[in-house]
Amino acid sequence: MRSPPLVLAIVLLAFRTPTWVSATAGLLGSVVCVLAVFPTPLSVFASAAPDYLPLVLEVGLILFFGMLLAAILEVTGAMRALSGWVEATVPSRSLGAALVVFGIVPFAESVTGFGIGVTIGVPILRHLGYSIRHSALLGLLGLIAVPWGALGPGTTVAAALSDLDVDALGLATGWVNAIPVTVVLVAVLVIARPRMLSAVGIAGAAVLLWAGILLANVVLGMAPAGIVGSLIVIVGLGLPLSIRSRFRGVDRALSRAVLPYGTLTVGILLAREVLAVVPSPVTAVLASPPFWLAIACVVAILVAPRRGRAAEASADGNGTTASANPSLRRVIGSAARAWVPIGAATAAFMLMGWVMTTSGMSDAIGTLVPAGLLLVTPWLTAAGAVLTGSNTGSNAMFAGTLSSVAEASGTSAMTVVASGNAAGSFAALAAPPRVAMSVQLAGGVGAHPRDGSWVLGRAFAIVAINALAVGLWLQFFG
Repeated sequence: MRSPPLVLAIVLLAFRTPTWVSATAGLLGSVVCVLAVFPTPLSVFASAAPDYLPLVLEVGLILFFGMLLAAILEVTGAMRALSGWVEATVPSRSLGAALVVFGIVPFAESVTGFGIGVTIGVPILRHLGYSIRHSALLGLLGLIAVPWGALGPGTTVAAALSDLDVDALGLATGWVNAIPVTVVLVAVLVIARPRMLSAVGIAGAAVLLWAGILLANVVLGMAPAGIVGSLIVIVGLGLPLSIRSRFRGVDRALSRAVLPYGTLTVGILLAREVLAVVPSPVTAVLASPPFWLAIACVVAILVAPRRGRAAEASADGNGTTASANPSLRRVIGSAARAWVPIGAATAAFMLMGWVMTTSGMSDAIGTLVPAGLLLVTPWLTAAGAVLTGSNTGSNAMFAGTLSSVAEASGTSAMTVVASGNAAGSFAALAAPPRVAMSVQLAGGVGAHPRDGSWVLGRAFAIVAINALAVGLWLQFFG
């Protein structure tokens, strides 16, 4: 009777029930458990609500504006411009894979989240000449910066439910993320089979990503760390290659494509500095990820090429810039419809985790793990991420439990939660819907069902190897 909400949510997910239905069922189950088994005064929830419920709203807004930005960049041709630059710049397939896996996909994922980086990376890899299977798998492996994806709502949830400082947790996760980065590096080398010089370049890109994210966590905090770290890879690898290719593909379209990303990155960094100097509710809002994601959406609309707007004009036939408004409404409407089930599932999982943690249910579940057996904890968040498709959902389900396991084992909660965050975030790449999307992007109508099975099997194997490695590190060195 200690974990019915988790069991209920996991069983429903395993039977492919929509995520929002499973999450809602888990939330209702947690409420029933509180009433029947873990009676908790309403005053306890009332006192905890002001600290946590605004976070639910913030994460929901991050999800919405991240998805909206991705939709706007797609419809305005920004994604195509970025893809064209990579194809024109890289001298070999293997270096192209390095730039995509350790640079472009993590950057897009850090800005927008939700696997959007895969939608950019996989088509580029196909254009570079990789097979359907290898393009899909390499694109998924680029989801190596998910702890900081969409400016880190999943890590923020883990910190809130574990009563940890979010920037400190981001830094601790950055150290542990050396293990997933190494796993991905080995996988890329096996798939790409590069020559020695290209292999050095791939390894250099992996080290740059890990070190860049780690340094950004130290200097700038958790939220922008993935953006800055992956940007270091893009500049560190892409600039020399651009010079070598005499800046082929660097044109006005590319400038328009990267301007929203630049606005988001610079804006949030400057706003965080202002917040540190002048802390207030106003500066806190101005430094929040949702605010700058919304600004980036506006910038993406304003810099969209006039021809693209006309092409998307409504049926009134006048072809003027003003006619882009109905098109913009369609993009916003489409993004909102896609966001509703994701936002509902995320909110329900977050509330379920909050109810379980506040009532002491997570502590009770934590006692089910034998004291000192930390090896299994990364598998919990990995399983949660595969089932929910996100580290936010996984952390909402298990962060409180991991904190309790750490306390019972006499181990630092920061280390255990960071390890679970790193393992669970990486495992999201093996979520079956995400794998199916990747294969579809790579093959379209040419994709065979066996391609999906091949990619899914290898994704599961890579995630399992990573969870085992993180667990062993945590058990013996954490």
